[in-house]
Formats: sequence, C-alpha cells, structure tokens
Amino acid sequence: MVILKTINLVKKFGGLVAVNGVDLEISEREILGVIGPNGAGKTTLVNLISGLIFPTEGEIIFDNINVESKPAHVRAKLGIGRTFQLVRPIQGFTAFENIVVGALFGANKNLKQAKQLASEICDLLEIKRRDYPVDKLTVLDLKKVEIGRALASEPKILLLDEVMAGLNSDETWQMIHLVKSLKERGLTIAVIEHVMGVIKELTDRVIVLESGKIISQGPYEEVCKDPNVISAYLGEED
Repeated sequence: MVILKTINLVKKFGGLVAVNGVDLEISEREILGVIGPNGAGKTTLVNLISGLIFPTEGEIIFDNINVESKPAHVRAKLGIGRTFQLVRPIQGFTAFENIVVGALFGANKNLKQAKQLASEICDLLEIKRRDYPVDKLTVLDLKKVEIGRALASEPKILLLDEVMAGLNSDETWQMIHLVKSLKERGLTIAVIEHVMGVIKELTDRVIVLESGKIISQGPYEEVCKDPNVISAYLGEED
C-alpha cells in the first residue's frame, strides 16, 4: 500500500527550479534510498514532504490526505517524522531530555508519558549515555538522539537526511542495523545518503535525482547500472 505520493511536485526559488515535476510513490514498510549529486534537490524534496517549505506546484498525499498546504507541525502529528543533516540538539539538556521534548511537543504526551516513551526509545536505539549532556556525546550518540527526537513524535514515515555522515565504518554498520530494525517494527523510511555501500545494503528501492528530476528508480542493482546514473552521479569505473 502506498503511504506517500507526490504528483508533479515543483519548487522554485526565484529562477532556480530545485524540484522539477517529481512523481514519487513510497510504499508502507519500505526503505527508499534518495541519491544524486550535490544540488540535485534531495534535501529540498524532504523539506517539501515534511512541510519545512511549501511547493510552488503539485500535490503531496500522505496516508490519503493532501498535506501540501499543511504546516510542518500538522504533518508531524499526522505521522511524518524527519531528521536534519545538521544535528542541533537542545544544548544544556541530556540525550534523554532531548527526546522527552520531542514526545511532549511531537506526540502531545504529558510529562509522565513523554518520559516513558523517551526511555523506550533510548532502549530501542541503544543510547547508553542517555543521562549525559549533549555536548559530551559522541557523533554516533548525537545521531541517535536526532533519530530519537523524530521517533518521539510516533511517525508512520521517517525521513533521514544523511544520518550516517561523519560516522566511521563500525558506527555506520551499527546505524544500518538500527535503521533496518525500525523497518521491522513497521516504520516506512526514506534515506538520503551519499555512501553507495550504505544504499546497497540498506534500501529496498532507490530514486536518483538530478537537477530536481528523477532520472532513474528501481532496485539498487539496476539503478547503479543505468547509463544516465553513471553519467550524472556515479562516474565511470577506471
């Protein structure tokens, strides 16, 4: 079943067309990879879906509801969660407290319920330094806190914007397994990522953006052999 669909989605910034007629479907419980060169429109697409910005043209249908004109906080309550490329936790708060805030405002929990949900999320994400201030956390823990805040809104779909950037190989594998575990719990996921090994290992399907348009989509093994993708993004092998 399709949980999210965009129809002829366009976003213009003055004379720049950042997203140009994107028709996209994401099915329940799939992990969709979103790849493409810098400036291809990947983050803009996520910003449009999550409500951080509004489209110039087109429709966004989530769970059978047109949401393209709804603000971000309304979309979050409907079930669209996201992380940001630049992690910005609330300074002076612990990892646990950051996730509690997400539950209070994202899921309308009372304080007792928010703390219970935050504790469950810390267990799920294996955040062992949950009582540490965020400025004492490792990069991996900060990434987990960012995911935890998104999960605290109890989303149906989770949009991950380069959540593995800055991680070493061992940490990346931990994150791959973590994201897979979220899918196993019923979550639909779309992930922007530049590391092709991660996309190959993690995704069920991939879309490739260039100049705001989808130039290829399908399983990774097919997309990576597409001449258009090789030319635009992957490059020829020596």
